[in-house]
Order: sequence, then C-alpha cells, then structure tokens
Amino acid sequence: MSRVTWGRAYSVPVTSAGTPGAGQATGRSPGAQRVLDAALDLFSEHGFEGTSLQDIADRLGVTKAAVYYHFHTKDEILLALVEPAFDELLALADAGLQARRRGAVDIAGYVDFLLRHRRVAAYLTRDPTAMSRPVLVEKGTRMREQVETMLLGGDADELGTFWGAATLQALAGALVAAPPEATEEWLREELTELGAHMLAGYRKAARRRA
Repeated sequence: MSRVTWGRAYSVPVTSAGTPGAGQATGRSPGAQRVLDAALDLFSEHGFEGTSLQDIADRLGVTKAAVYYHFHTKDEILLALVEPAFDELLALADAGLQARRRGAVDIAGYVDFLLRHRRVAAYLTRDPTAMSRPVLVEKGTRMREQVETMLLGGDADELGTFWGAATLQALAGALVAAPPEATEEWLREELTELGAHMLAGYRKAARRRA
C-alpha cells in the first residue's frame, strides 16, 4: 500500500476502513477493496477534487471500466470509505450517552476509535472538501452532534457547541500532527490526556457562566 504523502507521511498498515481485514468485515470483494485503498491514498495525496476515476485506475494498473465495475462515481467511493467509520462512531456515541447518564465520559473510547480509523480520520481532517459533499453532509452533521453530546452532555447551548467543536478539532488535528514514528500506545496516552484537558476547560468555562 502506498504511503500517504500529503503533509506528513503515514504508512499505517491498515485497510481503508482503518482495521485489518476490513474488506472481509464489510463483505466487499478484494477488487472493490483495492479500489478503496488506492482511492484513499490518492485522495490523501491530491484531495478529493484533485483525484479522478482515471487516476485511481492508473494507480491500480487497470482500465477505468474496471474501477467503474465496482463504483460508478467518486462520491460512491468516498461514502464506502467513510461509512463504516461513521456507523461505528454513531454506535460509540450512543453507548457513550448511556455512560454519561451513569456519570462517566468515554474519551478513551473516542480516542480508540480515532486510532482504529487513523488514515480516514487524518484524510478527512486535511480535506474539508470531502465532508462538504452532499453524500456526507447529513450523516456527518448527525455524527458530530452526537459525539459532542457524548463528550460534553446534552446541553445544546452556544458554549457547548463551541467547546465540542474545539475538542473534536483538537483531537483530530493532534492525530494528523503526530510524528509518523509515534506508537499507538504513545498516541493513545497523549490524545486521551489532551481530551481530558479540553473537557476540563469546558467545565471551567461552564462554571464561570453559571
């Protein structure tokens, strides 16, 4: 698999969905999974808008028709790349909301999610154009709102929205900025610490305005 070379280089040996064997887990054929892996490499290098179906075919050494057999548009490819991660995160957020009702905040669970889907998370952080595609807008908005609620609580005021967005951006940005040689254990510890500091900052701000 090619390295991601946009900004810092990443060579995480995982499939496009972020975990080993993702093709088998999602029921995709090996050919479809190869298209997704090549597309994620190219999207990461050149951006969604800067990549064509022909570019993906050229990377794979096949005809454009061979790519078209699996996916008719780039939007279909983009959705296939991110939907497994989105669905997992929505499930995590739902479980996190149950935990909040018991007085717990699952920042560690969210960090583990980011690490499992490191390549996809890093790509989406670098290429905001992808998240503005109509195929992702509705699901992306719902996902963000539920994760913010999971981390900060159910108060949908301006302060919560501000700190929720800041927390998600801080964690994703730190993941992108991490040195390529950083181990998963190191990343987990630092990202969890960062998330805890952000949540403490929100609670402090909320008390000031109480």
